[in-house]
Amino acid sequence: MSQRPLRAARRRARRPRQWWAVAGVVAILLSGSVLLALSGGLRLGPASPAWWLSVAWIVAMTLVVEVFVLHVQVNREAQTLALSEIPIVLGLTYLRADALVIGLVVGASLAYVLHRHQRGLKLAYNVALKLADGVLVVFIFDLVRGTGAELGWHWILAAYVAVGAAALLDAATTQLVIGLHEGALDMRNLLSQIAIYLGLAMGVGTVALVLVYAYSASPISVVPAAGAGLFLVIGYRAYSRLSERHLSLERLYRFSQAVASTPEIDETLGSVLAQAKELLRSEHAEITFFGDDESAVRVSLSPSGRFVRENVVVDKESSRILPLPGQDLEPQLMAKSTRDARSRTLLGARRWREAIVVPLRGDAGVIGTLAVADRLGDVRSFDTSDMRLLETVANHAGIALQNSRLIDQLRHESLHDALTGLPNRVLLQRRVAAELERVRLGLSVGAAVMIMDLDGFKEVNDTLGHQHGDELLKALAARTSETIGADTTVARLGGDEFALLVTECADSAYARRIAEEVLVALQHPTDLEGIPVQVGASLGVALAPEHAKDVSSILKRADVAMYSAKAAGGGVRLYDAGLDTSSPARLALVMDLRSALETRDISVHVQPKADMVSGAIGSVEVLARWNHPTLGILAPDEFIPLAERAGLMRALTLQVLDHALTACADWQAAGLTVGVAVNLSARSLADDDLSDEVGALLTERGVPAHLLTLEITESTVMSDPELAIESLNRLRALGVRLAIDDFGIGYSSLSSLRRLPVQELKIDKSFVHDMSNEIEDLMIVRSIVDLGRNLALDVVAEGVETELAWRQLADMGCHLVQGYLVARPMPPASFTAWHEHWVSHRRALLQRPAAATAS
Repeated sequence: MSQRPLRAARRRARRPRQWWAVAGVVAILLSGSVLLALSGGLRLGPASPAWWLSVAWIVAMTLVVEVFVLHVQVNREAQTLALSEIPIVLGLTYLRADALVIGLVVGASLAYVLHRHQRGLKLAYNVALKLADGVLVVFIFDLVRGTGAELGWHWILAAYVAVGAAALLDAATTQLVIGLHEGALDMRNLLSQIAIYLGLAMGVGTVALVLVYAYSASPISVVPAAGAGLFLVIGYRAYSRLSERHLSLERLYRFSQAVASTPEIDETLGSVLAQAKELLRSEHAEITFFGDDESAVRVSLSPSGRFVRENVVVDKESSRILPLPGQDLEPQLMAKSTRDARSRTLLGARRWREAIVVPLRGDAGVIGTLAVADRLGDVRSFDTSDMRLLETVANHAGIALQNSRLIDQLRHESLHDALTGLPNRVLLQRRVAAELERVRLGLSVGAAVMIMDLDGFKEVNDTLGHQHGDELLKALAARTSETIGADTTVARLGGDEFALLVTECADSAYARRIAEEVLVALQHPTDLEGIPVQVGASLGVALAPEHAKDVSSILKRADVAMYSAKAAGGGVRLYDAGLDTSSPARLALVMDLRSALETRDISVHVQPKADMVSGAIGSVEVLARWNHPTLGILAPDEFIPLAERAGLMRALTLQVLDHALTACADWQAAGLTVGVAVNLSARSLADDDLSDEVGALLTERGVPAHLLTLEITESTVMSDPELAIESLNRLRALGVRLAIDDFGIGYSSLSSLRRLPVQELKIDKSFVHDMSNEIEDLMIVRSIVDLGRNLALDVVAEGVETELAWRQLADMGCHLVQGYLVARPMPPASFTAWHEHWVSHRRALLQRPAAATAS
């Protein structure tokens, strides 16, 4: 009769083995066989020589049919055909019942133990099932045949019903045990298997009936009948092997298609393992990738289909799965009956019954092994044809894995910066889009996008070379990533511009704290071959959903904030709608500013600078003002960033210079010699024509060059020191004075300050304002004053508002002061009257005792 070996169904989740349930099935089969034997009158008779001979005959026939089985292909499943119905039908016809049952059990047990190497519960189940088959066929045959004559229709019917009942028992119990292994019984599969079992059993039973009728007609006729049957069996086995080869080719083709359609490396590995299991009809499949020394990475598919990855240590000598030095790795077939000690060690360590291990080759040679183990079923083992098939699979897998790694590498390179390894703009946009979607769905409290531009990086490139510049970028990228942690994305947008995506950002305070941590981290010097290099950064911040809800808008607004921070000398700047020249309101303001420049509607105010000793007013700082038709008077901080982004700084600077020199000429004509100071932006300093235009204005207005002071900030110089020094030297050649504005808040060093052709330092008002209450500010101001005096520079203190501050600065030796204590900014036309009043009252301030100021 047909028999499918005990196994878990392929491509299904395999549950933990319920051995106790299977043991219960064995107990039921044994007890049912005993009860059925007793109720059917199956009793042991005397053991005569003829009885022993009949038992030996059944044992031999059963052993032969259980060893030399056929594989019948039904759709894509191979059904095992053991031809056991032949000894059953012959035994029912010519032998005693007890001899038939004993012969079936003994013969099958020998095949199970010696050929199929079954042990334990599986052996007990199959032996119990064979006993139940024998007892059942005897009982059913006697019951149906009754007292009918031999070889009559009762006998034929009884034989068919008996082998059919045994087939039903085999199908039902086998599917029951599989269901116990899997945790569920598939009724559709049960009905399908019953139909297959019955069909095969009836076919083989018919062959047995033909043999019986041939023998009854003439004993010699059995010889040609048996010969014909043997010829058919041999022919069918040849056909079965050919069919199996065609099926293997079809599976190999489907395998090639499957692995070619999965570009992801993990998907490719999973597909290779799954297809290898199906192609070789094995329970296990795994790939081992060799590492350094004896380390390896093993990826495998568990019987339940779960993808498993683990690091292992492999002993070359004992396992024989790693190539020896200078040697290639040969394919290995480890059969169930192998006596090779190392093969037995590997099978025992992996708890395999049998296995095939073949090399997996890549561009650099053998990169690992592909192994399959434990062929589904006990009837057929792996052979050399299976090993060759697995070698073909390994060749396809090697190519597929190389392609997957290449695709993964290309995909990684397309989404990451080649220099720093950080995500690039494309990947950043994807992550920003994903985070904005989480914010929209309420899965995140908010997000922040930051654009960061390094200050002073060009000087590193120009001075030390691009190689050192690249090293600096890599170091700063790594430092930024370490500072903010794994939850924040750091991307490089190009050049010295970076972007940060902060997730779960609830408010601007949290975003600002992150940004300031980054800036602090960047302030630490980076060692480039013994040279400590320090750069600053300008960082703009935009929040979602407060400032924008889509990717392009939030990136653009973070960029706007960054440029605003850069214009202010660095640091952190949170986006504000007033910064955005692309908004309709700001666009209209840009158009108004352009018109104001064309109609010369930009005016200036002046703020005097007083000498600390004499109180004389030697110069004034010129401050731009814009009287907007609807918005009123706008201070420089409100429209200068707008002019910088709109490309209007050149026109604005020249117009302010013209106003300043015109006022200076008017005062000079009135008998008042007072210099003017005008601020220059980084864009103005980069203008090659600046010195020519300044010289032309001085000549046109008739103002001596020494009465004009041009003020620049530290950040303006440090953004491109070489260009700044070159431009300042040209201006100094005209005879104008040069000053460093807002000194103390930038990143300039003593060496760079010494190289600048400046005559004046202006202490930033943030230090002067609180120096009376903050000892740190007082110490900073004192240090700057000492530095300026030691470098023979005039020192100007901005933001002086109290008489106490005046006295403190006078005690330090500061040269000039500027602030509300002297005067607020005023129109140039009001300066002459104010100056007359100041000359008449300044002695009261200069001669007031210190005790009065302290009060």
